[in-house]
Amino acid sequence: MMQSFHVSSFTTFFMIGVSHHTLDLSQREKFSLSETQQAHIIKKYQQTQGNGIFILATCNRTEVYAFGNCPRRIIDLFCLESGIDQETFFNHQILKQNQEAINHLLRVATGLESQILGDFEIIGQLKKAFSFAKNLGATTAFLDRLNALASQASKRVKNETDLSSGTCSVAYAAVQQLKIYIQEHESLQKPKIVLIGTGKIGRIASANLAKYIDNDDITLLNRSNAKAEKIAKELKLKAAPYQNLSEELSAADIVLVATGAPTATVGEKHFQSEKKRLIIDLSVPRNVEHSLGEKQDITLVDVDQLSEIMKANREGREEAIPQAIAIIEEMQAEFNQWLESRKVAPTLKAVNSKMAQWKEKEVFNFLKKNPGCSAEEVNALADKLIHKITGQIAKQLRSVENSSQSINTLESIFELGG
Repeated sequence: MMQSFHVSSFTTFFMIGVSHHTLDLSQREKFSLSETQQAHIIKKYQQTQGNGIFILATCNRTEVYAFGNCPRRIIDLFCLESGIDQETFFNHQILKQNQEAINHLLRVATGLESQILGDFEIIGQLKKAFSFAKNLGATTAFLDRLNALASQASKRVKNETDLSSGTCSVAYAAVQQLKIYIQEHESLQKPKIVLIGTGKIGRIASANLAKYIDNDDITLLNRSNAKAEKIAKELKLKAAPYQNLSEELSAADIVLVATGAPTATVGEKHFQSEKKRLIIDLSVPRNVEHSLGEKQDITLVDVDQLSEIMKANREGREEAIPQAIAIIEEMQAEFNQWLESRKVAPTLKAVNSKMAQWKEKEVFNFLKKNPGCSAEEVNALADKLIHKITGQIAKQLRSVENSSQSINTLESIFELGG
């Protein structure tokens, strides 16, 4: 039977969303949510549901994790803000609840659900998503603990298994594709490389370029010129003002686009010269005009194509899947023990309070009949007995797999129903 959670005003923890498992990139980008849209969903949820929500939006998935009596309200908000009709959503949705939702989040955090198996960038994106919701006051103790668990699971899988062996991420795949392109074009031994966007993905791509590409002509651009200059200085790359975008792109042989705009930021108008170019679009929704991919002298690659390229390196990591799953199951069991302890805490507190009332009454009567006894010693003895009894009760409650029946029995014995 599916375990329910009494850690919110609602009893069910849901995950609703879409991912690369159900949609290709051309469809998936329609479901993407900007931070502004995510904030709208969270605030509207808080107005009617309270707290207990966060949203994970990456190039491979858009998922809402939240509490509710049913997922209808969460789905309504998701579809309203994304502009997708509910019939379309229902045709492609992923819906999980309670233990399945927890397990799914742990699989996502450890890279088991990534398009590139073992992708280690996802945990950073998950932490950012949770912090975003926390800053809006939308998280709970349950979500705090779950987020910490996801980070621990990711760390353990990375350190104890070969699931993330080598370097497996979209940003790394982009650099590998870039290297292949250079090898295939002998005239491009020292190409001009331009990267636009220095957010999370752009920053990682920049670091990979600096590490793996032997080239002193790599230029970063960002709407915030200061940010591009700072990262370029750290990585010993070049930076150019964003207002020089067309000039830089026209001169570029290879372009990486990692911007987070809702529409294309790079289009035909930016290229004033015709020559062979590789353009890698790391953005979802895509930030490069599709028409550029139709030009004979341009090779346009998106995140789904990069993932297909990286699947060739998947075989060795697949052997680590059972070990990763075992770690997830172990940590989920620990989380369930914590849930049980939270469930029994109110009952234990009520039992303590009830016994304290009894103690006060019985100690008073005892001292009245035995005035020669020390009140301090009698109270100390009574407190010691209460501590032993409640300690044994707590131990038993936390050792059973499902404490609901035991809690009901205690509430009956101690008449805790009010």
